[in-house]
Amino acid sequence: MDQYHYNPLPPIAELGSTPPFTRLLLLAPGIGRYPLSCSLTIVDIQNPPPYEALSYSWGRESAAGPLWCHGRPLQIRVNLDIALRHLRLPHQARRLWVDALCIDQSNIDERSRQVRYMRLMYKHAARTIVWLGLRTPGIDEVFQLSQIVADIRNANGGSATTIKDTSMGPVEQELDIITEILDAHPQVVMQLVDFFDREYFMRIWCVQEVVVSAWCLAKCEDLEINFMSLLSCMIHVNMRRCSVFAGKPLEFWNMIYMLKQPGRSNMPRISEHEIEGSMGPMYHTLTGTRDFQATDPRDKIFSLFGITDEGLMPVLALTGVLSSNKNSFPMRLLKRAQRDIADFAQSINKTGPDVDFGRNTALKADYNKAHMEVYRDFTRFMIRKPPRMLDILSHVQHIGNPVGDSFPSWVPKWHQPRSASLIGGIGVYLSGLCNGHFRYFAVLQDSPLAGSSIHPNTLSLDGYYVDRVVLLSAVIDTSVEEMVPVEDLWNQLFNTSFFPLARHPNTKGDLPQMAFCKTLSAGFLGPIATAISHDLANGGENLGQKYRAQAHADAAAYLSLAESNNSTLSPVEFASLREAASRGSLARFHRSSQTFSYNRKVYLTQNGFLGIGPMIMNKGDEVCVLFGGRVPFVLRRMHDHHVLVGETYIQDDEIMCGKLTEGVRFRNQLPTMTFHIR
Repeated sequence: MDQYHYNPLPPIAELGSTPPFTRLLLLAPGIGRYPLSCSLTIVDIQNPPPYEALSYSWGRESAAGPLWCHGRPLQIRVNLDIALRHLRLPHQARRLWVDALCIDQSNIDERSRQVRYMRLMYKHAARTIVWLGLRTPGIDEVFQLSQIVADIRNANGGSATTIKDTSMGPVEQELDIITEILDAHPQVVMQLVDFFDREYFMRIWCVQEVVVSAWCLAKCEDLEINFMSLLSCMIHVNMRRCSVFAGKPLEFWNMIYMLKQPGRSNMPRISEHEIEGSMGPMYHTLTGTRDFQATDPRDKIFSLFGITDEGLMPVLALTGVLSSNKNSFPMRLLKRAQRDIADFAQSINKTGPDVDFGRNTALKADYNKAHMEVYRDFTRFMIRKPPRMLDILSHVQHIGNPVGDSFPSWVPKWHQPRSASLIGGIGVYLSGLCNGHFRYFAVLQDSPLAGSSIHPNTLSLDGYYVDRVVLLSAVIDTSVEEMVPVEDLWNQLFNTSFFPLARHPNTKGDLPQMAFCKTLSAGFLGPIATAISHDLANGGENLGQKYRAQAHADAAAYLSLAESNNSTLSPVEFASLREAASRGSLARFHRSSQTFSYNRKVYLTQNGFLGIGPMIMNKGDEVCVLFGGRVPFVLRRMHDHHVLVGETYIQDDEIMCGKLTEGVRFRNQLPTMTFHIR
C-alpha cells in the first residue's frame, strides 16, 4: 500500500498576513498492541481547539509497524511508537501536536516555515507531555525523591515553610537540608544520576519545548510528575557528577528550572532586556547548550531562535552596546531608543507570522543551506552585530588539523561538544579591548551589514602580533580524579627542576614557578570560575583585584607544599610565600588548573611568555591580539592567509587586561595589521 502523503499547508499570502498554520494529530483510541491509527487536521495554531504537545527524543531505530494515518501507513520511530501507545486512550480520541508527524519532514520548505513559529506549538498547548521513556526499576523512587526536593525548594520561596535558623542564608539552609536527605538515600541518588543520563536531557529541541510551555508533565509509562519537580534535582545531581568543565546540559536544565520559578527576580540577569519567553542573549544561550545534541546539526542554531533575545526581537541585534556604566544618562537614553525601536518592529511583525522586520538572514531557519553555511553565516553575524565582539571565536575548538578542512578555521563546529573550558567567552579578560569611545570594538573587513561578503569563507580582522611559540608540552588530559602534573609539565619546557624554588637571573615580578602555576589556572579566571555566583554578582569594582590575590594565594599553597627552608629564596621572600599560602586553597588550585588546562598545552614563546593554548597548536604558531577579542588567539601563518588555531591565555596582565591594546590604539606602540583568516 502507498505511504501516506501530506496535504500541503495553505500557501503564504503575497500581500497581508498569513496565519501560522500547522497540523494537529487526532490519535484514535485503542489498547495494547492494537495498531496505532490517527488523522491530521490543518489549523491556525493561534486559534486551535484544545490539544497537548509532545516533547520527546526521536531516537534512530524504526518501529516494527507503521502508524496508520487516514488509513495509509506512515513509518515512525520506535520511541514515538512507545510514547503514542502509552498516551493513547482506550475509549476516546486524543488531540496532540507531534513534530515528527504534524510537520512533513520530507518537505524542506515546510520544515523551514514551521520552525519559524515552532515555539507557538508549545506556547498554545494546554500542556506539554515530556515523554522520558519506560518505567524501569527504581524510577518510582526517583520520582518520589524528586518531589521531596521540589517541595523543599518551593518552600524556600516562602509558599509553605519558614526556616527559623537565621545564622545562615535561606539558600545555604536549603542546600544543607536537601544534602542531608540525599545522603540518606544513596541508592536512589545513583538511580537519579543514571536517570538524567537519558537521551531526552541531551536533545537541543527539548530545551525550547520546555521553556515556552505553560505546564510540562513528565511521564514514564503511567508514572507522572511535574517536570519542574524533576528539574529541581538537577543542581544537586550535578554536584555528584565528575565534570571537568562547566556548561554541561544538567547545569543548563537547572537554569531553566530557576528561570521558570515565580520568584526568579533574585537571579543574576544576563540580559539587559526583559523579553517574554527569552532565556537571554543568543551567545549566552548557545554557550550553555553547546554540549546538547541534534539529529540535524543545523538545529543547534535554529532551535534557539524561539527562546533568545535576538531570535525573538531581532532588531535588538542592530542596537547592541557595551558600557561599564549601564545607568549613565546616555545609556538610559539608548535603552529607551532600543525599546521604542523594538516596539515599532513588534507592531510590524504582528501583522503576520512570516513578517520579520529587522531580522538578519543568519537568524532565519533555512534547511536549504548546508550546516557549514548556517554556522559560518551565523558566526559572521555574531561578530558583525554591534558592538562587534569576538566572544564567539572562543568556541573554535579544533580536535584535528584545520588546514584543508571543509569548514573555515574560524567557524565553530556547534555540532561537536566542547573539548575545553572557555577562557574568553566568560567576559573576564579584555585583551583586545581598551578604554575610550569606539563605536565598534572589532575592526572587521569585508562584512557589510546588508548582503554577502565578497569572500564569505575568509574572516578579515585587524589586530597585532605578540610573539611566536617555541616550546610546547604534551596535551594535558588528566582525569577529574587526578591532579594536573605541574612538575612534569614544567620539565617539558625547562631544563631546571621545579623545586627548590629559585629566582632566575633578571627575573622581575613573580617567581617563574608562580607564573607557571598561575598560567595553568588561566590567571585569576580559575578562582572566579570556582566562586559562587552570589560573590560574582556582588563583587563590585574590586572583583579583579580580589581574585588576582586569590590566584596568587592558591598557587602559593601549591608551591609551599613541597618547599622547605633550604630554598634559595631570601627569608623575607620565603615568609611572604608562606603567608600567601595561608590564604590560599590547594584544592581550589587543583580544581582551577584542571578546569582550564584540560585538553590544552602549556607553551613558552620566543620572548619568554608562558601560556596555555589549544590542543592542536604547534611550534611556530603565532600569538596575536585581535581587536574586539577578550583574549589573544593562536594563529598559524600560511602562504597568503592565517588559520585560527584557537583562543589562548598568556601570563601577562598588560596583555590580558587590555593595557597593551591601549598602547597600540592610542600610541602606536606596536604595528597593526589585517589578518585574513580562512
